[in-house]
Amino acid sequence: MIKYHIKSTNPVSQFIEIKLFIPVRHLSQVRLQLPAWRAGRYQLANYVQNIRNLIVFTPAGKQVLASKLTKDLWEFTPDHVGEYEVSYEYYCAKMDAGSCWVDDEQIYLNFVNCCFDVEGSSDEKIQVEVFYPKNFQSCTTLPAENNEFFASNFQQLADSSFLASHSLIHESFEIDQVKFHLWLRGEVHFDLAEFKANIKRFTEKQIEAFGEFPVDEYHFIYQLLPYPHYHGVEHQRGTVITFGPAESLADRAHMNELMGVSCHELYHAWNVCQIRPKEIMPYDFSKEAYHEAGWIVEGITTYMGDIFLLKSDYFSLREYFETFEKVLNRESVNFGWRSQSILESSFDLWIDGYVAGIPDKKVSIYTHGALIAFCLDAMLLDENSSLHEVMKILWKRFGKPKIGYSLDEVWEVVLSQTDHTIYFNQFYEDFIIGKEDIFPVVGKHLASLGFELETKNREDNLSSTYGIINLDEGKITKLHPNSEAYKKLIIGDLITSKTLTNSGINLSIDRFGRNLEIELSISKEILFQDHFIMDKKSNSKREAWING
Repeated sequence: MIKYHIKSTNPVSQFIEIKLFIPVRHLSQVRLQLPAWRAGRYQLANYVQNIRNLIVFTPAGKQVLASKLTKDLWEFTPDHVGEYEVSYEYYCAKMDAGSCWVDDEQIYLNFVNCCFDVEGSSDEKIQVEVFYPKNFQSCTTLPAENNEFFASNFQQLADSSFLASHSLIHESFEIDQVKFHLWLRGEVHFDLAEFKANIKRFTEKQIEAFGEFPVDEYHFIYQLLPYPHYHGVEHQRGTVITFGPAESLADRAHMNELMGVSCHELYHAWNVCQIRPKEIMPYDFSKEAYHEAGWIVEGITTYMGDIFLLKSDYFSLREYFETFEKVLNRESVNFGWRSQSILESSFDLWIDGYVAGIPDKKVSIYTHGALIAFCLDAMLLDENSSLHEVMKILWKRFGKPKIGYSLDEVWEVVLSQTDHTIYFNQFYEDFIIGKEDIFPVVGKHLASLGFELETKNREDNLSSTYGIINLDEGKITKLHPNSEAYKKLIIGDLITSKTLTNSGINLSIDRFGRNLEIELSISKEILFQDHFIMDKKSNSKREAWING
């Protein structure tokens, strides 16, 4: 059995000391591969930058030379069989839902950051022991056996988190013999009983939709921080969510955000943790794992995370559409759909998928994917089915038996729910493979549910009339591609003054040290707009959408 012993002798240094014990049964090279990325974020993280002082010892305590073959792959040659020790330090100084943080108040680990995959032994059982002060309480998504923690293989270890602190709050509930835990670290500025009841309600609704839960125990682990933060990461047996400032959760609007990410991450217990594209079944953390399924793994999950808050009666209809409007308004300023399909943007996540990147190059697999999911759900409701039915089939066919899917196989399941395959295939060609504007279709499907999508000028006249967004102290951050400004201004220009005229506006610009005067005419079309959803008239389709 492979064993990990982890401790921090000087927590304020933010280093942990790790001892990896490897049973060597044959006198052949042993290779140690540190992950370069983690599940749920398709971007190289190069965790190796946080390692120092790696040393290998024989069973007799003699040091063995360890050679580096790549940036995160080590190799050593054993001279005896027996248990070898790999000793190293890892720097834990990044607080988010997928990283590691150690200080005088806590030890917080995502094992994928700091643990090696021993090549040739990836399927071997792994024991993990984390040493921490006696006054600390701990929680982990690792399975426990007789008060000891084990991973059945490296894939499970890499999908697990650990938190120990002197100030952990613990609550739990049970649904269909599955135990759900709530662990909270930080200040609680809300009614904990009400919070637990709301988590339980949307959990019940998701289990009802799929018919069963994938595992026998699940942990919601919350880091409630004193500064602004928002992040969540899915695991098969739980989720870690970092949110702040903690005191803001006394306000309903901020609590809605926390509930939204919680519901989203729970849905991942089925979608991605088990219903997964074949390109990442299993994960190969040593290199990029390209796939085009972003609209499924994150788009559908984003849509479902919000709709289940409505279905569980946490969201009012108005609150749900406030969330939907945020998605619409984020998407409305992005013209990346003209340049890339969502399949291409999914593939290119490994380049710059989680930062803004160059203007209007790509679409978001989260928000754009959510609009695709909404449209498909509305289309399937007309066929007396739903996107929930599609996901339930995918769970039974691919998720439960842990078989990776192809995009063609997913689409075959969608088509199995309709007699109008030409209509659905045209949608696929236009909005999934293609680069068509999805907003008119979203408006059409909202109308079929008894809602109306309305637009109006933004309060900022520069945005709607001249196509200029300047959010950073006058610095231009976005230009509408249909605007005159797009031909005269540069992103990064600093607006130092503006003067309205009868025909438009005169801008004084500081362009990286050059002073320029720019004249712009009033646009004949409304450029950047805000989108609103208005409730017109309820109908039976809407009832099926909410309650089905």
